[in-house]
Amino acid sequence: MLALGLGLSGIDARAASAPSIEDFAARSRIEGVSISPDGRYLALIQTLDGKGLVVIADRQAGKDQVMHPVLTEPEQFQLTWCHWATNTRLLCGLRGIANDRWLYPVTRLVAVDADGKNMRVLMQDSLEAQGQYQDQIINWSPGPPDTVLIEADEGLSASELASGVHIYGNVGTHGLPAVFELNVVSGRLTMRQHARQPIRHWVTDKGGQVRLGSGYSEGTITFWVHLDSDSGWRRMTKFQIFSRENHFTPLAISAEDPELAYAMGPSEGRDAIWLIDLKDRDEPQLLFSHPLVAVSHPLLARDSRMIGARYDNGYPMMFYTDERVDALMRGIQKLNPGQFSTIVESSRDDKVLLIRSVSDIDGSAFSVLDSDTLRVSRVGAAHPDRDTSTLAAMRPISYPARDGTRIPAYISTPPGRPGTYPPLIVMPHGGPIARDTWSYFFLRQFLVSRGYAVLQMNFRGSSGYGDDWFFAAHQDWGGLTYDDVVDGARWAIQQGITDPERVCIVGWSFGGYLALLGAQRNPELFHCAVDIAGVSDLPMLIDEGHHWMAGEDYRKRQLGTDLEKLKRDSPRLHVADFKVPLLMLHGKRDYQVPFEQSDTMDSALKRAGKPHRFAVVPNADHQFSDVKDRATLLREIEAFLSEHLPAATAATAASTPP
Repeated sequence: MLALGLGLSGIDARAASAPSIEDFAARSRIEGVSISPDGRYLALIQTLDGKGLVVIADRQAGKDQVMHPVLTEPEQFQLTWCHWATNTRLLCGLRGIANDRWLYPVTRLVAVDADGKNMRVLMQDSLEAQGQYQDQIINWSPGPPDTVLIEADEGLSASELASGVHIYGNVGTHGLPAVFELNVVSGRLTMRQHARQPIRHWVTDKGGQVRLGSGYSEGTITFWVHLDSDSGWRRMTKFQIFSRENHFTPLAISAEDPELAYAMGPSEGRDAIWLIDLKDRDEPQLLFSHPLVAVSHPLLARDSRMIGARYDNGYPMMFYTDERVDALMRGIQKLNPGQFSTIVESSRDDKVLLIRSVSDIDGSAFSVLDSDTLRVSRVGAAHPDRDTSTLAAMRPISYPARDGTRIPAYISTPPGRPGTYPPLIVMPHGGPIARDTWSYFFLRQFLVSRGYAVLQMNFRGSSGYGDDWFFAAHQDWGGLTYDDVVDGARWAIQQGITDPERVCIVGWSFGGYLALLGAQRNPELFHCAVDIAGVSDLPMLIDEGHHWMAGEDYRKRQLGTDLEKLKRDSPRLHVADFKVPLLMLHGKRDYQVPFEQSDTMDSALKRAGKPHRFAVVPNADHQFSDVKDRATLLREIEAFLSEHLPAATAATAASTPP
């Protein structure tokens, strides 16, 4: 039996009311938690008035403890993670956006003691970008005290390293990372591994020896290995992106044997977890696979032991290799019905586990499990005071595409509306090399709380269902992928989930592209459309490829090179076909889908005399991360739907919808 420790008090009963726009736009009350190696301290990333701050809790203080802040979020940066480097020294990563000819993300690394003293910016201590990714820790316990191993642009020469100066920029390495030993107290950097073309990511064994490297160049991904028996770096495998050839992607060196590595590789066409021999003496050993869906990356302990793996087949599930951990997590699941719980971190002795629980109704909640006493103490939750009675479960379903293929999907219907047809929002996901999973998403629940049913589908071309599923729609953005979305909307109408005159398509990023296609191609089905930061012109997207590290070649391999098809599948080039109300939103600080994709679409619609609304959000990034930008997003969508697809006037059905 697991005993539940006293923590947060329950929510007072009150009349059901939909959360406000400000509530949905707000950042989570707690965005992340980390536990110190000795299990004493917790570091929480909390938010207050839209800004992040780091607070420390001392678990030895008992009920009298007072959490105290040690770090606040600076201007132009946002806290993204915190992790304990030692029992008393905390590292935190922050992300900002730089603008040097084009927009791109930059990261900063900060250290602070548990008592709030000795705060130091270790990497990226200037408002001007001095290198792009400066918070990539690849080994937290490489041996010497107070040190971690970090990937960072090499920049200066070895002779300059000897003086202990900070290393920034990409002089001579063109952004390729080297591996440094970083003293988390003094900030001193010592070279461990020089940058090497084309390696862009390094992997060490648990002792801190750099063993693996991976890189991308001209459409090819290459993996390199350096074992004790090797005279130098040896190319292990090489394969073309978007190819069906079987290959293994090494992820981590085994804790038991530095000549073995955990890897992702195919099993019956779907990603599985393998143990591979880096010297090629033995055949790969299959550790875990699933017969229907791909397996996610392995869950590793502090010492790189594999303890589990996640897979998603409608609902998220975990496979645990450790029977003790499996039994503990089954107990946690019983304490948290309707949630999915996983281990985030543990103390060095594995006796204290930090647990994250998520649901489709609300965001993350965190708790601490003492495995000796089996006592669970709640730490906090994303939205502890929210009334969730107007929100809806995310129900896994499937529907038939026109060729008979069953398309996995989720349906969410507003509660407490028997005998009515709610208007339907068809909401395809972004990517397209991504997938929807059972989880909380603020936009879906916002729409449900306003009276809309929401249909999300994992169309062909999505990840997570194997090679056949992905390649069926590869280089066919406007073809089979779009057909699967249309078929889902028609299925929902046939099932009586909604009225055929009350369907709107809403999408973000790649989903925004599909929303534009829906407004262009099927005005008889989609009676309005909302495009959030979507693509409108595929040839333009290929030309914009030079903005990214992967380059234009990657975009061509992803989209194809048939110019006529690319033009045919570009909504901007067919604005004469637009007949339904359209809302577009795009942030001017979006470095993932360039703002020009929506700006040129807006100009084309204006020239064609097509009524629409284009909401430009000057400081928003691709995710509309800032609270005020997210509130603008929701206000615009609410006003647009209230005018063109009001939920309050939903028609009464002849029979109760399923």
